[in-house]
Amino acid sequence: MSAQDPLRFGLIGVDSSHALQFTRLLGDGRTGRVAGGTVVAAWQGPTSTDFPPSRDRNDANASTLAESGIALLGSPAEVAAAVDVLLLVSSDARTRRDQYMSVVGFDLPVYVDTRFAANPEDAEAMLAHAEASGCLVLSGSPKRFTPEFRAATTTGATSAALTGPLVVQPGHPGLSWYGVHLVDLAVAALGPDCVSIEPRRADLLLTWSDGRTATIGGPAEWNPWTRGQLRTARGAASFEIEANEDMLAGLLESIMASSRSGTPNIDRAEVLAICRIVAAGNEALESGATVRIPERTA
Repeated sequence: MSAQDPLRFGLIGVDSSHALQFTRLLGDGRTGRVAGGTVVAAWQGPTSTDFPPSRDRNDANASTLAESGIALLGSPAEVAAAVDVLLLVSSDARTRRDQYMSVVGFDLPVYVDTRFAANPEDAEAMLAHAEASGCLVLSGSPKRFTPEFRAATTTGATSAALTGPLVVQPGHPGLSWYGVHLVDLAVAALGPDCVSIEPRRADLLLTWSDGRTATIGGPAEWNPWTRGQLRTARGAASFEIEANEDMLAGLLESIMASSRSGTPNIDRAEVLAICRIVAAGNEALESGATVRIPERTA
């Protein structure tokens, strides 16, 4: 494939809204909302019957993809053999480790959608296998790649106040479902060295090793808005992001740029930090006590 040819993307799992949205945004690879790649194959994967997003969307999404001309193949390996880049978008984070391990050895870039893993131990194992095999692993909430957020972070944040819906799902308590977006933005703004999480009346206070802080909070009910204020060396910078299909464009552009350059779109330390903060935040919410996160040693 030449540098001018669209990248061929393959979906691992189709029960996420991102499976259809990525496919629509990329289109034919040249005239889509995001040019440079196109989805050509997918593996449906089993339905998580105890998990509504999977139970309610898996078969319907597979049918929609098939009707749009996407080849539904019988295994992750078959998809890997047909594409240049893999998009692991199964909605149930509990399936991520096993599905990732099934494709890590194919020498392809693999984007693991927003909830990288169900817990820090799974994330560490996945990243260790990526390093051992030379697999380019990509990740990240689409919100960190939006122009609204990037404009607010251009001068470097000294603190952050972030709000958005904290919806939960079965098997994904606390920050594990939608709260992960706020954690991702906090790490994108302040870096990976968060050392403690304190539950407060209306939010969670995150503290970094150098004393910088972030607060995250929001309603338990869904709404499309994520808002924040980042305090920087030049003053305060505010942003708001509406969750819609166009919000995903910057993420797809980052995946394509990284896949062509061989450079991760997010540092490994940030991927691990997000998973560790989510786990610690869930513990803090459950116990009502501050949870310490050991400082990174590497």
